[in-house]
Amino acid sequence: MGRKSGSGRTADPSSSQEIADEADLIRRCRQGERAAQEQLYRRHRRQVAANLFRVIGQRSELDDLVQEVFVIAFRGLDRFRGEARLSTWLYRICVNVALARIRAKSRRPPAVPMTHALLETMQASPPSPEQVLHNNQERDRVYRALEEMPAKKRLVLYLHEIEGLDLKEIAYIVDAHPVTVRTRLFYARKEFYKKLAASEDDGGDR
Repeated sequence: MGRKSGSGRTADPSSSQEIADEADLIRRCRQGERAAQEQLYRRHRRQVAANLFRVIGQRSELDDLVQEVFVIAFRGLDRFRGEARLSTWLYRICVNVALARIRAKSRRPPAVPMTHALLETMQASPPSPEQVLHNNQERDRVYRALEEMPAKKRLVLYLHEIEGLDLKEIAYIVDAHPVTVRTRLFYARKEFYKKLAASEDDGGDR
């Protein structure tokens, strides 16, 4: 499930040119070129907003948080050394900004929008009305299970199972050792399926 990434990616003849273009864009941004900064913002804004939403689970604060991410990114661009892709580096900033907002509010965020990706894997053919009802019930169960999970566990589960990132990439994003990420992912899966099983035992009527 999820997309290929990391060492599993197929070689793309255009990737070298893309890397060169991105390096040039970063160089121009570092020099304070306004047009380059606007180009970088337009290129990554939608993905930054999506990344933030996956962590905080609501749209009401997205615009402010997107601006905060880019302010931090432009200020820290001189320290970006290309140890990861720019998009991955921005994802790391997104996680830090989102988790800081969650801690500031001292609450657990709603479920990340993982449900549709999970349910798509269950449907090999167009569903019948009975299957639609069943899938709606499954969706509700998944949302409830995710809603009850701590943000850090939900995040590694999403990044690995839906985004298809490997442990090294996830470790960079969440600023943790790959062994820590592997352990967190193990317990996240265990907790997720335990909650799903519990909701099934309850008849899905909680």
